[in-house]
Amino acid sequence: MSDKILPVILCGGTGTRLWPVSREGMAKQLLPIAGEETLLQMTLRRVAGNGFAEPMVIGAHPVRFTIRDQVEAVAPGARVVIEPERRDTLAAVLLAAAIAADDDADSVLAVMPSDHLIRETEAFRAAVVTAATQVREAGIAVIGVTPTEPSTAYGYVKPGASAGEGAAAVMRFVEKPDAERAHRLIFDGCLWNAGIFCFRAGWLIEAAREVDPKTVAAVTEAVRALKPDLGMLIPGATFAKARAISFDHGFMETTKDAYVVPADFHWSDVGDWNAVWSVLGKDAADNAIRGDGLVMEGRGNLIHSEGRLVCALGVDDLAIVETPDAVMVVPRGRAQEVKSLVGALKADGRPEAEEHIRNHRPWGWYQTMDLGERFRVKRIVVKPGARLSLQKHHHRAEHWVVVRGTAEVTLGDKVSVLHENESVYIPIGGIHRLANPGRIPVEIIEVQTGTYLEEDDIERIEDEFGRV
Repeated sequence: MSDKILPVILCGGTGTRLWPVSREGMAKQLLPIAGEETLLQMTLRRVAGNGFAEPMVIGAHPVRFTIRDQVEAVAPGARVVIEPERRDTLAAVLLAAAIAADDDADSVLAVMPSDHLIRETEAFRAAVVTAATQVREAGIAVIGVTPTEPSTAYGYVKPGASAGEGAAAVMRFVEKPDAERAHRLIFDGCLWNAGIFCFRAGWLIEAAREVDPKTVAAVTEAVRALKPDLGMLIPGATFAKARAISFDHGFMETTKDAYVVPADFHWSDVGDWNAVWSVLGKDAADNAIRGDGLVMEGRGNLIHSEGRLVCALGVDDLAIVETPDAVMVVPRGRAQEVKSLVGALKADGRPEAEEHIRNHRPWGWYQTMDLGERFRVKRIVVKPGARLSLQKHHHRAEHWVVVRGTAEVTLGDKVSVLHENESVYIPIGGIHRLANPGRIPVEIIEVQTGTYLEEDDIERIEDEFGRV
């Protein structure tokens, strides 16, 4: 048995309450919400170093390449496991446990979300070590954070009798309460449930089998069919048979072997725009501004701008969020309700509810700059060493202009190199490919013209990412 704790980072959430910045196509853990790095990368750095093994990241299929690239940038030794489809956190945790148990059933895992913010790294690591020590033989330990306010956004855990140094038995778990009950819970000594769990891999598999044998069978069979794919690991198809339920509801509320480790570090799940405001630096009037913004005669506002200048005059306690395709304004005290706003957009069939204007691909990303009748203008960025599929279009022609870097262009049987300010024309039906042979990203402006300009007008002939 290794003495090192195996960190497991869950990266499958969608962060709906942080719309319009966080969407299903690029959720909050993959964005630099609270610093220069993304929340996922900050989490990876938090578990790096002595006492911890190389981490395992469990991610969602739609954003698998973005997850892989972000992990490689800060933790190149980590394993990235991609769920074939989202089945909530019970299946994700069991997936990690089953993979770890194949190597060593006695390995101790520390499972944590990828989208939480913890500033005091050493205090966090000490709490995880205490929790891991508590469950070396059996049981599961959750980290409980000392509340700083009677929040209605978090679940709570009630400690019971002492269970050893730094740990107590769990008396009960409490769902997100209303404001009155939150006050009572804090008075009763309850802690915030931080969603960080430690357990021995083999123990969890056996304990979960007693509660949900069908889900355990589906996950363990999927692990037996685990296969590598483009630097990631993909479980077998039986994973889809796992019950879609959270780990809290599907396991924690049923087990009698749960412990809580109290911790006193600053913690936030950065779950809505009010939480974002609380973790950012502020001016003398308690206004927090990220990007190009200005507040006059107002207090307690959050401005998040991704491009345009955002100004506010004479307003208090608002969250004002600007992205290239959506602007959202909400009182900070109602930030939890943004989720219902997204639901209304989905019901109306609005693509902005789930899709970002910037679309990430394994080779880089593209963004539509302008769109009209029979034309579309795109900005395309290709990573160093990457290339798109060899393809053709049946309904559109394309004009490419290189604005930065060096592009390798295949057109028919000819391969040419284009430098900055050079261009090429791709006729309808022309077999073509764009690649970046250089050391810096290559950026091009693509002008499409034709009768049909949607993304499904692509006939791939060769592709490095299995999309033919």
